[in-house]
Amino acid sequence: MRYTQSKQKSSARVRGAVKIPSPKAVRARTRWGRRKRAASSSQSPDEGSAIVEFLGLGITLLIPIMYGVLTVFSLQASVMAAHSASAQVAQYVRELPKEQSLSQAQANELATLVAQDYGVAASDISVALSCSSSCGSNDTIRVDVSVNARLPLVPIGNGVVPVSSYSMSWGS
Repeated sequence: MRYTQSKQKSSARVRGAVKIPSPKAVRARTRWGRRKRAASSSQSPDEGSAIVEFLGLGITLLIPIMYGVLTVFSLQASVMAAHSASAQVAQYVRELPKEQSLSQAQANELATLVAQDYGVAASDISVALSCSSSCGSNDTIRVDVSVNARLPLVPIGNGVVPVSSYSMSWGS
């Protein structure tokens, strides 16, 4: 049997004696066979509240999360600066010629240079150099580097976390 379009202006198709409704007519009916109401021109009372909820939750959650991320990045940069500075000072001492030695001022300058690569200010770094004798390449040397990590958006004074690292060199 073939489906044929009726000669009338209706949207139904005829299959023998059975009238098949058009897809548009089927979509107009709900699950229980009642017709849907036409969309009203007035908005529902909940219209527009999603943007308020999104902004409210976005601001209250995004700001603390971003502060936490910035804090972790700041602390990580300070830890890496302390570690790199202590390792570089110990390596520098190990590579010195046998007749030279390293002074405390040279150790401070070298550690400051290395820590500045990580965005740490020179005033936030302190270096302690302890040697078995003259701080030459044949001596046992311990380099302690402390960095004051500044927390973001915290006023000076309370927003400081001390971070330290040490490296040892047992001579060549």
